[in-house]
Amino acid sequence: MVTWHFIFAVFFAMTVPKRAHATVFDLTHGYRNYTTTCWSSQEHFKVFDQILNTEPNNWYVSESISLSEHCGTHLDAPFHFNPDGWKLDEIPIERLFVEGVHVNVSSEVNGNGDFLLTADHLKAWETINGPLPYRCVILVNFGWAHKFGDRQSYYGSSESPKRCPGLSKDASQWIADSGKVFGIGVDGPTIDACNSSSFDAHKIFAKKNLYNLENVALNGTSLPSRGFKLIVQPIKIIGGTGGPARIFALIRRYES
Repeated sequence: MVTWHFIFAVFFAMTVPKRAHATVFDLTHGYRNYTTTCWSSQEHFKVFDQILNTEPNNWYVSESISLSEHCGTHLDAPFHFNPDGWKLDEIPIERLFVEGVHVNVSSEVNGNGDFLLTADHLKAWETINGPLPYRCVILVNFGWAHKFGDRQSYYGSSESPKRCPGLSKDASQWIADSGKVFGIGVDGPTIDACNSSSFDAHKIFAKKNLYNLENVALNGTSLPSRGFKLIVQPIKIIGGTGGPARIFALIRRYES
């Protein structure tokens, strides 16, 4: 049986050359009882039914949890918006070890909950940084992650109508047509703008079997525009539409 430790060791050896080391960033918001942000204000991450044994020399504790598949930092499987798309457990594992791309538009967004990323933003990124790498996941930084945990600020409202930035239809189609991208991540609650009723980005990506990463913790990180690796670790729910995910970025640092 191939273990996670073996896969990580091989991946690390292949991506970090001699005379270099890697800085690893955790791009995941932690889950907290009743406070983790979920799409619906009626949904929560819950911890309950604690089993506790305090006998001397035999202490242990176990808890049950309950949460939506699309709560906190999570992965949307293509099946979420495509009945013929891959379910969570069907996403090929090699699509979870990828090249990372960081599109930082936080200064342009500047807190604007109606901001839409366009194809022109992506073309401008390529003009500066070169063509998208093959087998990549694009992380879009709207400067929104620091709002996570404050529902009013994160969604622009405690209920509807919600307001948060997202991807436009033309940007989504440009990404899908590139043939280079395995997934798209955003540091807000949804890849479509919060006020979208057509969910174009979800539908376009699902049709191409691309996955989405939502609520990515891009606050407090210093990711370069490209040249780093991503490891995406979703929970393996059989038949799942999505699920919680741990996301790591590996940045190579060369010795002098």
